Amino acid sequence: MRLRIATQLALWIVAMAVLGYGQSLGDVAKKEKERREKMKAGSRVITNDDTVKYANGPVTTTTPPAPPAGAPAAAKEKAEPAKPAGETPNAGAGAKPKPDEATDFQGRPESFWRQTFADARQKVKELENKENVLVLKVNDLQNRFFRTDDGFQRQAIQAELQKTFTERDQTSADLAKAKAQLDDLEKEARKSGALPGWIAAKP
Repeated sequence: MRLRIATQLALWIVAMAVLGYGQSLGDVAKKEKERREKMKAGSRVITNDDTVKYANGPVTTTTPPAPPAGAPAAAKEKAEPAKPAGETPNAGAGAKPKPDEATDFQGRPESFWRQTFADARQKVKELENKENVLVLKVNDLQNRFFRTDDGFQRQAIQAELQKTFTERDQTSADLAKAKAQLDDLEKEARKSGALPGWIAAKP
């Protein structure tokens, strides 16, 4: 008797599940049908009449925004390759002598050579001054490091010291390159026929 009741109960549960599943599938199919009908109602087919109607209508166009000022110059600078550090500048580019001014074999005037050497020597002088300042800063940081016993202060001084060492080494390398460029410039001037007075530094 109990077995029969259990069997009927199981069959009833399975029947209810099947009915519920069938009902859910029916709901899904009904919603999908409604969605497709809405899409058909909202869509429109373009006919030949529509083509004739809008054939002579106004055409809307957009103009791309103009590039910001200075963009062509920036692009040109980016396109030009950088010169090696040890290469001397293009001496005489755009230099126009005065009617009564002496020139070298390539037509570069005395004023050009004097200005070029003045700029090169000024660069060397500035780098020498910067290197001297960094050397004094290193000495000061080292003295401060050994004078303090505070661990946090020593850590901060050590970080600043390492930064100064790196900056000093870079400045020393830039100074060596500037001096090499100055030497190359003197060789080029002599080879081009520049007079000694044009090359010599002003007293």
